[in-house]
Amino acid sequence: MRAYVFAEWKKTRKLQLFMIGMAFLIFSSFIGLGIYFANRAVLIDKTQSLVLWGQLTFYNSTLLYPPMLAIIVGQLLMPEFERKNIEMLKANQVSMDKLYFGKLLSGFFLILSVQLFLILIFVVAAKVDGISFDLSLAVHIKWLLLSVVASFPIMTLQSFVIAKTRNFSKAVGVATIGSMLNFVLIFINENLTKFFPYSQPMIALRSRSLTDMSLIDLTIFLVVNSLYSLLFYKLTVAALKKNK
Repeated sequence: MRAYVFAEWKKTRKLQLFMIGMAFLIFSSFIGLGIYFANRAVLIDKTQSLVLWGQLTFYNSTLLYPPMLAIIVGQLLMPEFERKNIEMLKANQVSMDKLYFGKLLSGFFLILSVQLFLILIFVVAAKVDGISFDLSLAVHIKWLLLSVVASFPIMTLQSFVIAKTRNFSKAVGVATIGSMLNFVLIFINENLTKFFPYSQPMIALRSRSLTDMSLIDLTIFLVVNSLYSLLFYKLTVAALKKNK
C-alpha cells in the first residue's frame, strides 16, 4: 500500500492543484472579507471574530468548495483514462483499490494544505482588525480539520462520477449543481443539510451556526460522512475495475 501512495503522490501535479485550491480560497476570502469590513461598523462587540469566520467560510464552503474538490479529483483521475492507461494498469495486475486509495490520500494532503491557509487568513484578518478571538483558535482549527474530513464524501462521490463518465466537465457540473442544491436547502430546511453530502464542509466549518457541534450533531456528522465516503469509495473502485 505504501508503494502505491508514494507512487501516486509522485505522479500528482502538486503545485498545479495547490494553486487551483488557493485560487478558490483567495476568491472566496476576498468576497467574505469585503462583506465583513463593509459591515464592520454595525457589528456588536465580542462577536466580530465569529462574524469574520462566518463570512470567510460561508461562500467558500457552500458554493466554491465542492467544485474545487471536483477539479482536484478530476485532475487526479482523468490521466488514467487517457491513452487507455487504466487498461494497461489492470493488465499488469495493478490493484484498483490501492491505486485509488493513493490518489485519495494525495488529494487529502493537498486539501489540508489549502485549508491551513484559511486559518492563516483568518488570523491575519483578525490581527489587522484588532479583534480578539471569541472562541479559542483551537476550536477553529478543529472545525478546519473536520472540513477536511467532510471533503471525503464529495471526493469519493466525484470520483465515482469521473469513473462512470470519464468526463471532467460533467463531474464539475455535478459538483456545481450539488453546491446550488446545498444553497437551496439552507432556505428550505437547514436540518436537511446534515444529510446532504455537498453540505458537509459547511457544517464542519460551522459557517452558519458559528457555534461548536453538540455531541449529537458531531455523531450525526461523523456517521453521515463515514457512510457516504465508504459507499462512494466502494462504488468508485468497482467502476474502475469494470471500465473498458
